[in-house]
Amino acid sequence: MARSIQASVGLGGANRADDVCTVQSLLNDVPAGSGGPPAPLDTDGKCGPLTVGAILRFQQTQFHWADGRVDAGGQTIGRLGEFDAGTGPATPPVPGGIDPPQIVTPPGHVPPAPPPPPSSSVPIPAGLPALRRRVLEVALGEALPATAVSDLITRQEDGLLVRAGWRRLKQYFDEGVDGWNENKWKDKSTLDGVRIPGRRIPQPGTSGVSWCGIFATWAVRTAGVETKWRMGLGPSRLALKFSRDCRPGDICVMKEHIHHFIVASIDGDNMVTVNGNSENQAILVKNRPLSCVRYFYSVD
Repeated sequence: MARSIQASVGLGGANRADDVCTVQSLLNDVPAGSGGPPAPLDTDGKCGPLTVGAILRFQQTQFHWADGRVDAGGQTIGRLGEFDAGTGPATPPVPGGIDPPQIVTPPGHVPPAPPPPPSSSVPIPAGLPALRRRVLEVALGEALPATAVSDLITRQEDGLLVRAGWRRLKQYFDEGVDGWNENKWKDKSTLDGVRIPGRRIPQPGTSGVSWCGIFATWAVRTAGVETKWRMGLGPSRLALKFSRDCRPGDICVMKEHIHHFIVASIDGDNMVTVNGNSENQAILVKNRPLSCVRYFYSVD
C-alpha cells in the first residue's frame, strides 16, 4: 500500500516530523533520472533546504512546475506513491494537474531573453570548514534545481494569482529580519509584497524592499550563525571587511548596485555566486568577476 501523509510538507507546510520522514523516504525511492534527489536524503524528519530542493526537483521533472510543497491527498504525494508502489512512470509525463503554476509577465515588465538553464548542482569546493559548506548547501538549495521564488512562477490560490514560492519569501523576512513579526503581515500592501508577482514590500523612498541581503542573511543564519538583517544597516554580528579577500560562504556586496550575494566558489577573478532578488525576483546562480566586490561580510 502506498504511504500517505496527514499534513503538508515543504514550503509553508505543517512539516510534522513523521510526515517529513515519509516524504523524504518516498523521494529516496525515486530514480534520479525521474526527479529523485542526486544523493539520498537523511530521513530525519526535518524539512530543510535539501528536502525542499528535492521536492522542487521532483515536481519540476514530473509536472514541469514546482511549488516546493507536498499536500496530503494532492498531486505530488500521489505521484510519489506511484514510485513507492514500483509503478512510477519511466519518463516525465506531459504537464497537467489542477492549477499548475504559470509563466507570466508582471505588469509593465518585459523580461529579458531566458538564459541557458543552469546545471542541477554546483560543486562545493573541497576542504571548506563545515560552517561555510553548510551556508552553501542552504543557499544553493534555494536556487537549484529550481528557484524557490520567482515573479514568473505563479499559481492560483483562492482565485488570486500569486507567486508559487511566496511563503518561502515570507519566511526569509520572518526568520531573517531583525524585529520582524506577524503583525507586519496584517498590512495588505506588505503581504501583497511577497504574494503578488511584480510587487515588493513597500519601503519609503524606494521602489520597495530589495531582499537580496535579507536572503543572504537568512541563508547564513539558517546555517547556524547568530545574525539577522537590520534594515538599512546590513547583517548583524558579521565582520565587515573592505577588501576582496572573501571566501565561499561570505556575503559580498557589489560596488555598483549595492547588490548582496553569497560566494559559492572563486577561481582567479571568476566567482560562482548565489543571488537572491535577482532577475524577476528569483534566486539564481550567476558568474561574477571578483573585481565587482566592494566589501564583504565574513561568516567566521
